[in-house]
Parts: sequence; structure tokens; C-alpha cells
Amino acid sequence: MNRVKLQFLASRITSLANTIPKDENRIIFYSTPDVSDNALTLFKYVHNLNKGHELVWLLNNPRKHVVTVLQEKYPEVKTVPLYSLQGLKELIRAKFIVTTDVLPVTPHLGQRVIQLWHGLPGKKTGYEHPLGIKDLYLYMDRWTTDFVTTSELVVGAFVRQFMINPRKFRILGQPRNDGMFTNLKCSRELLSEILSIDVEKYDHIILYAPTYRYTSYLKDFEASVRVVKSLLNERFAEFLQRSNTLLVIKPHKLVADAIAPKIKNSGNIRLLTDEPLAEHFLTINDIMGAFDVLITDYSSIYEDYILLERPVVFYLPDRRELEAKSGFLLPYEFFAPGAKPEDVEGLISALTAYIDDPKRDLEWRKTIKSLLYEVGDDDKSSERVYKRLIKGDS
Repeated sequence: MNRVKLQFLASRITSLANTIPKDENRIIFYSTPDVSDNALTLFKYVHNLNKGHELVWLLNNPRKHVVTVLQEKYPEVKTVPLYSLQGLKELIRAKFIVTTDVLPVTPHLGQRVIQLWHGLPGKKTGYEHPLGIKDLYLYMDRWTTDFVTTSELVVGAFVRQFMINPRKFRILGQPRNDGMFTNLKCSRELLSEILSIDVEKYDHIILYAPTYRYTSYLKDFEASVRVVKSLLNERFAEFLQRSNTLLVIKPHKLVADAIAPKIKNSGNIRLLTDEPLAEHFLTINDIMGAFDVLITDYSSIYEDYILLERPVVFYLPDRRELEAKSGFLLPYEFFAPGAKPEDVEGLISALTAYIDDPKRDLEWRKTIKSLLYEVGDDDKSSERVYKRLIKGDS
């Protein structure tokens, strides 16, 4: 049985459970990938409160390394496969369900399904998809009681994508950005530990975080590898060495496996994968403060990084293909506040300009930040979500 059929089956079964009492202290967490993103940050916050909550993680793949790290660090926390009888039992009994992705749970009477999602709007999906592929997004309104986000503008974008009742939105910030602020002073020390090198010997540190390419909803592995490999050449390597710059590449796992042999002996390029982050039980947002410049494309990571008001370069050598296959939800020329090179020479030129003058385009970045974030420009988003939606403070 495929994933979509399993989700519909789980939704139908759990919708029959209104008569079962809900456990006020039980909080379920679910994310894609497992144990990640906004759900992970909120989980750590709630656990550290030590308020007696029973915390449960629903998992797609219980054998993932991050799950082992979770079980070692928090042995008292229950981990349960999502598509299992135990998983259904947990979904039926819990008062609170926290998720960062589509989770097929029709809320029972007295139950809250808190949708944190996995970033702010980037490419078009759901009802906005140019190819009309709506998939399970058709049911997002039914499967959500509270959708957490950052501003009225973002609410409008999500309503267009998922057709969720606007009254269900809660402007409380993104929990995953809390660590960006709490770790700001020690972020380079953390990055050094994760990469096993001293990053302080470099004058500049750049993060390259490209989006995994898709053809409609099918993963396009070759296109995803090709865009990253376009930087693995002698010309770009010379630029990095000349400017004493470290480039940290954080791609999709499949892309990381494909490019790892080319990066192995490179002095100014390092590959950052999920495994070392999991070892430290961190997300990429927790160490975002270590980077002077971000290179991305249409990934929502820039909508997190913009909180630091630092330069962003939008590198899209395949921009026309991306616009045709998925498109951008918000007007790209305005909401992507930075240079938009489409080749390596243009990228080098843009990076040189931002390294020489980090305040270049600063007012533009501040404008976009103010539109995307009415709330969330601090390390209190997890606290707000907990107090408002779980504890019940007004």
C-alpha cells in the first residue's frame, strides 16, 4: 500500500475516535525528515521545561541515525512508527499533535493538530502549482486546527496554497529560528566541531544551500547534482582561495553522496550533511550565524537567514526550467532581496561585491524581513507556541 493510501486509511480510522478521552499531558511530534525542523526545536524546548509532559515521536523510518541519537539523549521519550497500530493508538489518545508536514489526522473533539510547517512559502505547491498537482494538500484545512506562521502576508500565501481557513493561523514565529539567536555567539565554534576543522582561519564563510529539483512532484536527481557541480570547477576554486573563503555546501542527501568524491580533497570547500548535525542534535538554523553570506535559489532557507540581515545571493543557472516546473509563490524579483546570477562568473562577481560591502542591498533585505516577520525576530518562538497553543495562555 502506497503512502497516500496509508494516509487516507489512517485519517479514516482516527476520525472514528471522538469518544476516546484525550491525554492532556501527551504531545506527539512528527516531521519530515524524522526528528527535524520546527518540531525538533519545539520538542527540545518542551522537554527542557520539565513539566511532566509525555512526549512521543512518530517516525517514518525508525532506523535512521537521528532516531538513535534521540533515543540515546532522551531515553524516556517514546518513539513509534507512524504506520503501525501503536502509532494509531498514540494519535487517538494525544491531546496535542505537532507536525511540520502533511499528517493525515482529522482532529477529534478536544484535540489540537498544530501545523508548524517546514519553512515560509517558496515554490508553488498545492492549489498554486502550475501543473495543477494538489495531492494531499486538498485536505490541509481538515487536518489542521492551528497553523503557525510569522506574518499576515505569509498567511495570505499559505491560504492560496492550501485553502486553509484564515482563522486557523497563529502568528507566533518559527521555532526553528530560536537557535539561530541563542547560538549566535558560538555558531562558528559549533560549525568547527561539526566539520572537524577550525573555521576561524578563513576570512569569510559562505553557506550554499540549494533546493532539490523536481519535475512536477518527481525528484530530478540529475538536475539537482548538475547545479551543485557547476561550482566545483577551477575558476570558482581560485576565487575561494584568493579571498580565503570557506564554502560549506548543504545539499540533499542524494546529492551529497554524488558530489562527495569531488569535494574530498578540496581545501576551501566542505560538505555538510545531516549526520554530523544529528550527532550534535542540531538543525542548520542553529548554526546559521556562522555564515557571512548565503547562496541559495528559491529555498525557504533564505527566509530564515534574512533575520540576520546578511547578504543572500540567488544562484539559479536553471531559472527558466524552475519557473516552468513549479514557479515561485511570491513575486521573485522583489521577494528575493539580492543578486540573481545565472552563471559562475556572475556568482563570483556578486559574492565579491557582498564581501567587499556587506551592507549592499541591506535596506532591501530589511524591507523583505519586515514583510515576512511581524513576529519571530527573536529566540522566543517555541515559548510563544507552547504558551499559546499547549499551555493555553491568552
